[in-house]
Amino acid sequence: MVDSLASFFCPIIRELIIDPAIDPDGNSYEKNVIEDCIRRSDTSSITRTPLSIDDLRSNQALKMAIDEYRQSVKLDIKSSPILTKVHSSEIKVSASHTNDFVHISIQPPKDEIRSSCDICCVVDTSGSMQAAAEIQNDKNEQYGLSQLDLVKHALKTIISSLQGQDRLSLVSYSDNANILLHLTKMDDEGKSKALSAIEHLSVSSPYQST
Repeated sequence: MVDSLASFFCPIIRELIIDPAIDPDGNSYEKNVIEDCIRRSDTSSITRTPLSIDDLRSNQALKMAIDEYRQSVKLDIKSSPILTKVHSSEIKVSASHTNDFVHISIQPPKDEIRSSCDICCVVDTSGSMQAAAEIQNDKNEQYGLSQLDLVKHALKTIISSLQGQDRLSLVSYSDNANILLHLTKMDDEGKSKALSAIEHLSVSSPYQST
């Protein structure tokens, strides 16, 4: 499905195609966009080979597939509850001053009803992340935590604040990128999976999801 969705987007402007045109090499574009490019350079934006407007053909099969996809997205949106009532919320803010640092704590309202959100957390697991985390002051104090430890703690904090309708995914990267958790609803089961993936995060040995 991911590969087919990629073909729905114009490779030039990276937007969902409305009026697809296909070139002799099988590449599809937004018609008016590729025509503008050809008028400027007379070449394909992908292969850089000579290309004229007369070489383009309407891609009706792709148009039908995109229209079906667009309609399915509309149906999904209609079936999901939409929050229309807007109201102000009271947020608690406190501050403390220690060792030339100001620590600010923001406490959002509990049981607040809000729109759902999708979050993708991308975590660096390269060798530099095993360096000790330290407070940037004249003493450079350390507390036995690595940079990755702090990131994992921050991720757990994010997960604990998410609601059942929210979704989260987790990606690690070093020499290669790895999907540790695909976009998952943050109900109790989803949070358990996310926390398990975070626990397996380590420098130079990324956890592979199954």
